[in-house]
Amino acid sequence: MNVWLDVVFVCLEVLVIIVFFVVHLGVSIPTGRFKKMWIQGIWPKHDWRAPALPKFIHFQHLLMMVILGITGMLIRFPVFDRTPMRIVHYVAMVIVGLNFLWRLWYAFFSKDRDWREFAVGKKDLATLLGVAAYYTYFSNKKPHVAKYNVMQKLAYDAFGVLMILQGFTGLSLIMQPIIFGQSPRFLLVGWWLGPLVGGTAMAGAWMRIAHYSITWLFIIITTVHIYLAAFIDFPCTLDFFGLKELKLDPNAHAHTDEH
Repeated sequence: MNVWLDVVFVCLEVLVIIVFFVVHLGVSIPTGRFKKMWIQGIWPKHDWRAPALPKFIHFQHLLMMVILGITGMLIRFPVFDRTPMRIVHYVAMVIVGLNFLWRLWYAFFSKDRDWREFAVGKKDLATLLGVAAYYTYFSNKKPHVAKYNVMQKLAYDAFGVLMILQGFTGLSLIMQPIIFGQSPRFLLVGWWLGPLVGGTAMAGAWMRIAHYSITWLFIIITTVHIYLAAFIDFPCTLDFFGLKELKLDPNAHAHTDEH
């Protein structure tokens, strides 16, 4: 099963790279968007800068996710001893988990709480076709109703759900009896999923498949995120890093503030 997953997801990752970094970027040349943005320096308008704390959390999260991805692959394909890779993986897992809880606290309970910026409302859904048309070159206007467009909101919300699932499946792989004489595997999936699939060991095997699959989904989503940040929403990336803004095109951004 793992070999088939390797083949499917490697092919999917290669396809994503070709579609975005070759096809999508290539189409921007005859449409004139590449010239307008990268030669003339005129970009769609972006009107906000990330606060310091979410930015710090983001960098921590990014670093730990990279470590988790690398160590996870070294556990799957053991070039080195798996034991130190597992230790580093578990430490990074704990940091990511705490970081995720910190970000949730910031979003819902801090004085600068920003959960509404990620909530998808009727106004967001009404712009879905317009945002899709912009990214597929059928339109030169990218509608926003908040700091993030509807596709960004959906992607960030989906990423949060995947984080929870990845944490659950990852903990389900721990077989050591470290919680009152029971393993996290049994406590999370063994007692209810085990009888359905043929035992706790088989339940753990299915969790391993899910965990590995979600790892590849993170890799694919990150690949798309890097492309969009580097080639499509570059002013937003500059703002995030606190760098100088580029010249912005107010006609390329139909913005309605819903707050």
